[in-house]
Amino acid sequence: MEMRGVLCCLATLLLAGQASSEQAASSKEEGTCWAMGDPHYRTFDGYYYNFMGSCSYVLAKNMQVDHTHPAFEVTAKNTKTADSLLTSVGEVTVNVFDQVVKMVRKEFSMVWVDGEIWNLPATLTSPKGEINLRQSGLSVILTTDFGLTVQYDWKEYVKVTMPGSFMGRVGGLCGDFDGNRDNDLVKLDGSAAESIEAFGKAWKVPNQKGEEGCKDECTGNCGGCGWTKRLAADVFCGVMTPILSFQFRACHAVIEPHIFFDMCKFDYCHGGEMKNYICDMLQVYTDACQRAGVHVTDWRAVAKCPEPTCPEHSHFENCGSACPSTCEDPSAPSKCKASCVQTCTCDEGYYRSGNKCVRKDECGCDYKGRYLQSGQTIWADDQCTERVTCTSSKIKTEQSSCGLYKRCAVKNGKRSCEAFTSSTCTISGDPHYNTFDNQTYDFMGTCTYVAAEGCHLDGTDLKPFSVVVENEKWYAMSDDPKVSVAKLVAVTVDGTTIILRKNQVGLAMVNGAILNLPLTLNNGQIVVQQIGNNDVISTNFGLKVAYDLIYHVTVTVPTSYAGKTCGLCGNFNDKKDDEFQLPDGKLTKDVTAFGASWKVGVPGVVCEDGCVGDSCPKCPESERTKIESDCSIITDPKGPFAACHAVLDPESYYRDCVYDVCVSGLKRGIQMLCHSINAYVIDCQDVGVQVLNWRTPELCPKTCPANSHYDICASPCKTPCPGLTSATCADVCAEGCTCNTGFYFNGTGCVAKDDCSCYINGRTLKIGETIVSDDCSAKYVCPKSGVGKIEPMSCNADETCKVRNGIRGCYLKQCILGEDGAFSTFDGRVGHVEEHGMYDLVKICEDTVVDGWFRIMMNLQLCDKTGQISAAGIITFFDDVSIIINSKFEAWVNGRKTHLPIEMNNGVLIQEFDEHLVIEKRSAVVVTYSRSLEITVTVSESIAMEVCGACGKIRAPQMESSLLHTNTFQWSPIHFTMW
Repeated sequence: MEMRGVLCCLATLLLAGQASSEQAASSKEEGTCWAMGDPHYRTFDGYYYNFMGSCSYVLAKNMQVDHTHPAFEVTAKNTKTADSLLTSVGEVTVNVFDQVVKMVRKEFSMVWVDGEIWNLPATLTSPKGEINLRQSGLSVILTTDFGLTVQYDWKEYVKVTMPGSFMGRVGGLCGDFDGNRDNDLVKLDGSAAESIEAFGKAWKVPNQKGEEGCKDECTGNCGGCGWTKRLAADVFCGVMTPILSFQFRACHAVIEPHIFFDMCKFDYCHGGEMKNYICDMLQVYTDACQRAGVHVTDWRAVAKCPEPTCPEHSHFENCGSACPSTCEDPSAPSKCKASCVQTCTCDEGYYRSGNKCVRKDECGCDYKGRYLQSGQTIWADDQCTERVTCTSSKIKTEQSSCGLYKRCAVKNGKRSCEAFTSSTCTISGDPHYNTFDNQTYDFMGTCTYVAAEGCHLDGTDLKPFSVVVENEKWYAMSDDPKVSVAKLVAVTVDGTTIILRKNQVGLAMVNGAILNLPLTLNNGQIVVQQIGNNDVISTNFGLKVAYDLIYHVTVTVPTSYAGKTCGLCGNFNDKKDDEFQLPDGKLTKDVTAFGASWKVGVPGVVCEDGCVGDSCPKCPESERTKIESDCSIITDPKGPFAACHAVLDPESYYRDCVYDVCVSGLKRGIQMLCHSINAYVIDCQDVGVQVLNWRTPELCPKTCPANSHYDICASPCKTPCPGLTSATCADVCAEGCTCNTGFYFNGTGCVAKDDCSCYINGRTLKIGETIVSDDCSAKYVCPKSGVGKIEPMSCNADETCKVRNGIRGCYLKQCILGEDGAFSTFDGRVGHVEEHGMYDLVKICEDTVVDGWFRIMMNLQLCDKTGQISAAGIITFFDDVSIIINSKFEAWVNGRKTHLPIEMNNGVLIQEFDEHLVIEKRSAVVVTYSRSLEITVTVSESIAMEVCGACGKIRAPQMESSLLHTNTFQWSPIHFTMW
């Protein structure tokens, strides 16, 4: 009791009569808020409270943003240290000027900027403002050009200072900064909080990763402090009393010492780890006093507190410069106007370089406000297109990229090229589906279906994509096939559609043009190449589609699309029981209905959505035993694929093999067996498993093209033709063919070096080949020398740059009416005709004097069979000659039925070719009418500007007809009677 009384008296003497300069004021130049310890808070207006929440909370936020008061938010994450039951400020985050700066406990001399770790000092400049970050003493200090200052000691103490211009404009755990400490507990909605806990909870940062179990209230020893523990707290915390009385006497008038005494007792009562508590508390008090301009004598020896550990080539000073001598500013201490602080000072001849002290010749570099230590390399942009290295205090930059199968990402504070984490959907055989969520099912539709596409992407940065697969009955297996397989795969990204067709080896169709592999499209964002037995389409955002051109399709998407896909491959939400989702979002248990709902309508194609129940082919039991034995190579625990079993369950592949081989019939079953086994090989190698050679002269022997040989782990890109890059020639292990010695891989096969292809602007050209650029402004030529050339070119005025029959080039401009009412004009506008009737398609304009007047009209009628508008006939006038072609493909000239071909005196020629009837007026116009009811009109350049009608003018900036935003053409029908 005697000791208790002495301590109480000492505390009373210490605290008596102390006036605080931290009182609230109605008009301030600035306001200061801080949090420390468990945490204990002081608001801008001088209100003190304790809040023990263990989540992330808003300390201060601008609630009234305008052009002179920028938006900002300062948050603190309260965490437990390894040796304490109590929480304290473990992270401080400042969000300002659209940049996020984070400071983390024990991560000395560094900060996180937009997820990346930066050395100090740093300057962040944007159109909205500037942020400066520097180390001062044992703290990091962030300042903005509008006066916000945030200090954090990388341990538990954070201080926020606001300019007076923000009075009454802020909110958060630091209060409203209105000069009145009695109304600081205001919630986010502006109402008064009923308790400290409710106040803290109102300012919690929602949806923080890793904080699912955090609490907004005290956890652990939360009861009151009994008499015995209060006495122990007085004894423990009383150790500070003589130190506060003498070493800190000069600071009492500036910062009240009783605050620290009360915080000590509170934490002791609530079970805090007190081992280093006194030292930590006094260190914070020292920093606050020193930054207020008060000299504090060295107290560590008296308190028996160790000095902070300093980096190599530095030492601790109780009163050192607040502006350290750095590589960027060696003379900073001599110019420093700030008061001295506790700090680690570099030894003589050494300078601060991030978290080190180094000699001058070991100093780093400044790169656009970011300090790089010597030897440090970073990516300069968020697309990883430029690498920056600091060497001998000089910056070196180089252009680079992540290439395929990797993305530019920040991981563990460092930007790098990271391999995509992903999920794969497989479509194989009849077809059998295994979705992104590993749900297996069979759907035997022979139409065109959406395999996968991006869905629900609004509000995300995810790129839209579509993967469409067209199935067909596999007549190669039987004259009456029971099995269907993929006929083509179409991938659409950023307006570019790439089509891979069955058995079309080494080729891809890109927006209608047939091109050789490999290909690089959209400035490297898409690559199409041959890998092993597959043609593979890869994008820079992680989508990968592979097709073996026979039997097997895989679609791989990165996990960033989780829950954002739809189609036959499912919704990728890690749930198997909701895969059969219709386009309207509803679920069904009917697989056939599910598959049919994702059908893509293709005009003129007759298909079916597969069999149901007993109508599906069955496997005869008499054949099953042998087939099961043949397919068991897939599941054999001692077989060539045993290493893959733990990674990729072989059971579904085995079942699919048995079924597909069985329904194919014994005659062609061996081919199906080979394809079924190969499907498992492809998927195993795709996940990085090395399988053993499984082919024999009797079982599925592999025939390779000239100049190559079979290899279970082929690597043709080890000997690539000159010009092939790592992006277009992936050096991966995949079953296929490897070049013989002395031959080189050209992207699809092995050739002598002199026969290597040319690679120009992402295109591949074989020797002697010429292709045209996408805009027809250049020719790409591959001469015998093998050195590609680019030659300028342009289309004539009456020509347009387009693709025809798979070849891009300059073609005469055409006006086309499709069989389904689709319409395109001379100048490339496209749309759809909605009303039937008689229309002027093209004619010589009124008041125009030309040799050879003509008028071409079309009769559009509603087709009974399809319900679509189609051309039921055409009527043409050439001076005084009338020509009618009716829907029966009969030609009537001046009212008389005429046999073809016929050439008239006025130079008009009518003739029939295959399924087309052609009317031609030389040097003027050509009209083609097909049995599929399609009309095509071509006009010569000499009269291009003299024509009117629905087809428009060839060089006119606008067409005569108006194209509505609904892509529907509106014309007025002509009142005309057929005869």
